[in-house]
Amino acid sequence: MLRRIAIGVGCGLGLLVAAAGAWAVFFTLYDPRVPLAEPLVLERTPKSPDVITLALAGDFAPADKALALIETQGYRFPYLGTAEIMRSADIAFANLEAPVTEARARLPRSKDWFYRVEPQATEAWKWLGLDLINLANNHILDYRAVGVTDTVRHLDAAGLAHIGAGGDERAARRPVIFDVAGTRIGFLGYLQDKVGYNLYLGLYAVGGRAGAAKLTERDIAEDVRRLRPLCDVLLVSVHWGENYAPVDANQERWGRKLLELGVDVVIGHHSHDVQAAEVRGRGVILYSLGNYAWGAPGHGHMRIGFIARLGVTPRRDGARARLKFVELLPIATQNRIVNFQPRLLHPEEVEWLDPFLEATRARGTRVEVAGPMVKLELPE
Repeated sequence: MLRRIAIGVGCGLGLLVAAAGAWAVFFTLYDPRVPLAEPLVLERTPKSPDVITLALAGDFAPADKALALIETQGYRFPYLGTAEIMRSADIAFANLEAPVTEARARLPRSKDWFYRVEPQATEAWKWLGLDLINLANNHILDYRAVGVTDTVRHLDAAGLAHIGAGGDERAARRPVIFDVAGTRIGFLGYLQDKVGYNLYLGLYAVGGRAGAAKLTERDIAEDVRRLRPLCDVLLVSVHWGENYAPVDANQERWGRKLLELGVDVVIGHHSHDVQAAEVRGRGVILYSLGNYAWGAPGHGHMRIGFIARLGVTPRRDGARARLKFVELLPIATQNRIVNFQPRLLHPEEVEWLDPFLEATRARGTRVEVAGPMVKLELPE
């Protein structure tokens, strides 16, 4: 009798595992045609008539070990050392590595880290001058689908635009265009397609399911084809690669593919450390900007991130706008040094740039170091 019960239990568990596997495989292979959303178009008044500036920052989240300090200093504290850089730009962008939600029920999967941000943090991001937040990353579903929809709701209420995730695939793939006195700058956001993200975590917005926009050849080609004629400069944010590692072959393949499709700038993140930059023609791949105001202590070797400052010549007299310059402002992000408040590098810390400079020059990209700033050389 006991043997029969054990066999029955084993069969039942086997069926459950098989059903779960079938469900995961279905949503991995399921690739419906969805009606794509029209771009969200937001108007901005330029701060200068001669150049439109963008500030692009890496991974941030007021969470984890930073919370004890934030409770006493307030949600603006992590950004005080970099606020002027972000606020002086016409368009400021960063990758939010956590959902904004009051939910407490985590994704029922075993993984190392879960992050969550309280809704009151959005006031500080508005004060900081953030215009656009990327949500396409591997933490957006940490607190299940409700965490995704809560995030969208709280960002919308704060007047903060977002890309890369939503309550369904249509919302996740929705582009954002900033119209800066007639010059149109477009953004899209995606999460790299990985087996674990698909089969185990189920992170992607597929059809009517909440999640992140998946980086697939069909989707990106279709999205870029639709958006490219509507904007002068097109930027695509991609969460890719491996934590604490250099650029891998998959990043390289995708980065170059995106430029071939007509993207002007690829904004990379996920590694939590800076990776090389690459200029190909007039296209730019920023493989990883590293951390911005990240709430975890971080590995000891991770000392810097970048805020990329881009200049775009405005459209005028029939001439198309174009990327004019790319400057990388290195910031100290090692929280054991900066106590959860990133700042520009001190002169004696500039040597921390050497691995980045070596990796970037090895890709044939010419760089100039001017004080604490790194300039990428663009062709005329």
